[in-house]
Amino acid sequence: MDLPNRQVPLMANPSGQPADGAEPDRVNLEAELRSRMRQLEALAQLGERALAERDLEQLLADAVSTVAVTLSVDLVKILELLPGNTELLLRAGFGWNSACVGTVVASTVEGSYAHSTLSSSLPVVVADFAHETRFGVDPYLRGHACVSGVNVTIAGRDDRSYGILGVCTKTPRQFAAQETAFLAAVANLLAGAIARRQLEARHELMIRDMRHRSGNLFSQLLALFSQTARTSRSIAELSEKYRARVLALADAERLVTEGGGSPVPIMDLLSTLLGPYLDRISFSGQNVELEPDPVFNLSAALHELVANAVTHGSLSRPAGRLELNWTVSRTQRGLTLTLDWIEKNGPPARRPRRFGFGSRLLTLLIERQLNGEVTRSFTRAGLTVRMVVPLTHERWPTAPMPAETAVAESVR
Repeated sequence: MDLPNRQVPLMANPSGQPADGAEPDRVNLEAELRSRMRQLEALAQLGERALAERDLEQLLADAVSTVAVTLSVDLVKILELLPGNTELLLRAGFGWNSACVGTVVASTVEGSYAHSTLSSSLPVVVADFAHETRFGVDPYLRGHACVSGVNVTIAGRDDRSYGILGVCTKTPRQFAAQETAFLAAVANLLAGAIARRQLEARHELMIRDMRHRSGNLFSQLLALFSQTARTSRSIAELSEKYRARVLALADAERLVTEGGGSPVPIMDLLSTLLGPYLDRISFSGQNVELEPDPVFNLSAALHELVANAVTHGSLSRPAGRLELNWTVSRTQRGLTLTLDWIEKNGPPARRPRRFGFGSRLLTLLIERQLNGEVTRSFTRAGLTVRMVVPLTHERWPTAPMPAETAVAESVR
């Protein structure tokens, strides 16, 4: 039997009229549903852009605008955790002073807002910064009159923290659970996009580096043959020595291209890369293990230095020598490697009027990718290079390096 289709109030008094408070509850429920629909729609659109947009900067700009509009907040920030894990850079923002964007605005020191965020698996909600007692409030937040806010960690699947996504308001506000969940969902989306862009940038850099290496490799093989021939007393001895050195170069290439994701002891890296010249090199330093990010970048940087030394530097002379000294210490940027490359008994090193691709690649690998430092000294005794490298992760992708027409140029 068909029943009549009647609308029955969820809450009613004995007279059949809606109970007191039922109508406001319904209005609040409808408003919450509309808000959730807006959030889901915003996430879907942002997800589509994350898949289609190759420019990470544009995606980050879209993300802060989307969050600002969807949650109706005054300020939105995306903070990049820099290599060393001690500083956070305001990579993208909505509502902030333009001078703040692109600068370090926060520290991860214990007792800070950022430290509390990165240490928590849940969003960190602040009802009133003026009365916050769990942690200190950063000056940039006070300078922008922030009253209430929420921070969530941008974390990858491997539990690596990429940075922080946060919002602030200039008036008191109680953030609902659905709003913090939306913010966490955006952070997860950004983590996936950053990881994917990093992988793409690393593959692109590896391809360009391999192209450059192929040119350098021919120069190295010719120089290696010439040096081996000068010290060999017979064709048989030349063949044996040259074969061993070429195989050492091949091992070095395999270490870089087939290393996978396992840590590599620094002496294994150096011995493999410098295998053909070990009898002319002295090493001094602790045999620390390097994570995949530093391994790839350091190996590519050292390859440039080796290629230059063989063709133009100390290893191009029979009496030439090379010293490699390194230390590992804990600095403000975390665990840091300081490596000194010192050439001796070679031709005088002269500062070039224009650095070649190899030298610019060295700077890109160490300074831009690993947030490190490169210092070169050109003296009559030879070239000296100091590399300071935080032993953590690489930077988020930035604008690509300009395309090069030259295949192989010297580091000098």
